[in-house]
Amino acid sequence: MKKTLVFLAVLSFLFSAPAAFSQNRLAQKYRAQMIPMFVRYAQVGSMSDDNAEWMTPGQEKMANMLYEEIQAFGFPTHFSDDKYIYVNIPSNLKKRQAPKLGISAHYDTTPDIIGEGIKPQVIKKYDGKPIILQNGHVIDFESDPYLEKMIGKTIVTSDGTTNLGADDKAGVTIIMTLLKTLAENPKFPHGPIDIVLTPNEDVGRSAERLELEYYNPDYAFDFDAGVNGEVIIANFSADKILVTAQGVNGHQSYAATNGYKNSVKPIADLVSVAAKTEDLPNYSTGEEGYLEPHHFVYDPEKNTTTIDFRVRYFDQQEGKKYFDNIKFAADSLSRALDVSITVQLIKQYENVEYGVKPEAKDIIAAAMNEAGVIADFKKERAGTTSAMIMAKHGFGGYTVFTGQVNPHNFTEWLSEEDMFKAYEVALNLIKQVAQRKAEPTK
Repeated sequence: MKKTLVFLAVLSFLFSAPAAFSQNRLAQKYRAQMIPMFVRYAQVGSMSDDNAEWMTPGQEKMANMLYEEIQAFGFPTHFSDDKYIYVNIPSNLKKRQAPKLGISAHYDTTPDIIGEGIKPQVIKKYDGKPIILQNGHVIDFESDPYLEKMIGKTIVTSDGTTNLGADDKAGVTIIMTLLKTLAENPKFPHGPIDIVLTPNEDVGRSAERLELEYYNPDYAFDFDAGVNGEVIIANFSADKILVTAQGVNGHQSYAATNGYKNSVKPIADLVSVAAKTEDLPNYSTGEEGYLEPHHFVYDPEKNTTTIDFRVRYFDQQEGKKYFDNIKFAADSLSRALDVSITVQLIKQYENVEYGVKPEAKDIIAAAMNEAGVIADFKKERAGTTSAMIMAKHGFGGYTVFTGQVNPHNFTEWLSEEDMFKAYEVALNLIKQVAQRKAEPTK
């Protein structure tokens, strides 16, 4: 009887496991290609620039290279004038319709640190010793506790004279490997998939010229987070509130009779009234928001003074409170000082939590579980590509780990294992979404 039960258990495993086993074996086939691909991408300097009208030459070079490679995969692809690369893969499911999956990453790197002439160093079977880079930079367990988990594994660093660009060339590598997998395995079941590679994420503009004709998924996942199953499921909303006081020019000595109005005083009063000490970022942690008077601009010829308030919040009501307080103070001061004061709200990025379908969390958790990864759901006191898309187009998405550590830093490094695991998660996302039923068209 015991032998029979064991035999039945083995049979049950063999009939239930083939799909997962087959998918894991498929993923392993592409693993060795990922680091050489990443190194090649990292060596292309593609820094974005706050002061550029749009593209930098390095970004354009990177975009052209990626587009040429993607074309070879044979999927419908659109390369916009603004250098967004869209891949629209039609469903290969024959008997039913599935929701549309969206996957994104950005190919620019930060302008905050040198990103030209990158020399990636691939360290195989890391021995646990401090990694000494040029210019006195060191990566060790004290500065990077996660590094200890990489003993015996492969990591990639820069030589210390630049950053590495794993933010977000790791995400780009994951997507390019995914596209290659789908192209070479056309029977892999999938619903419709929209993929976009964007410029200018590191200057907050990755959603600015996004075209919904080519990227408008039901479930969106951006591959641009850290390590070890990290998934950003909520983030700060970010507003810029510009308040401008318009003075009246004239000789100050005769201001009592000639109508001269000072524009600096109303703004100074506004800051003292609307930006309370307890609202400053110094007193904000966790999911608490903040209001910061960021910088002044005074134009003596026009006699205008502008204050740029930086506002961050998770809760929409908290954000509304900050804006309402500023608007009320501005209107009151305008009347009291007889000076024109305008208030302008500029939405920079939005909390993705406001626009994500509830089941998205279950989808990514299942995809990670299948890859042997425990989902580490986090709320980020910053913004993401998904947050920029949320602000501009109203749909949110989660940001998924890629293996990048210490972004925007000379000591940035990449975990090969985590990058590969993230690629497995992407494959599993395709399967998870394909198993769901598409919502009826409205």
